[in-house]
Amino acid sequence: MKKPLALLVAVVVIGLAAVLLWPAQSQAPAFALKDLNGQAVSQENFKGKVTLLNFWYPSCPGCVSEMPKIIKMAHDYEGKPDFQVIGISLPYDPESSVRTYVGRYQLPFTVAIDTDGSTGRAYGIQAAPSTFLVDKQGRIHKSYVGEPEFAAVYREVDQLLAR
Repeated sequence: MKKPLALLVAVVVIGLAAVLLWPAQSQAPAFALKDLNGQAVSQENFKGKVTLLNFWYPSCPGCVSEMPKIIKMAHDYEGKPDFQVIGISLPYDPESSVRTYVGRYQLPFTVAIDTDGSTGRAYGIQAAPSTFLVDKQGRIHKSYVGEPEFAAVYREVDQLLAR
């Protein structure tokens, strides 16, 4: 019982350290996925837009807890053509579960599935949810592990949009 708990704690600590040590203002890693409509999604989608990039999956309790706030943020910035939300489902649930979740909660943003985990690895994802705020030049402005304090995220987005 102690060994699995110690291992879990070690993994969480390593994941948090990796995110905290992520170099500020680094270029967002390259990736290439298809969204649920078969359209290409890649780091090229970041050009000229402030992007909230959220790594999640439907059976993740923390992801499900934060998702209404991400949906609200997408709606709140609907009229801003230079803001977008992109959700990337990690490869822990089948595509049918992702599609069901997206349909049931009518996610108002692009959703892609990282079927082989390569995009999550490129971003150093150790825990879900993990979110990256990417500036208009495609650089990572901030990263969050777990549910961020959304009032602060709104302030960061507004500052990036004003630049």
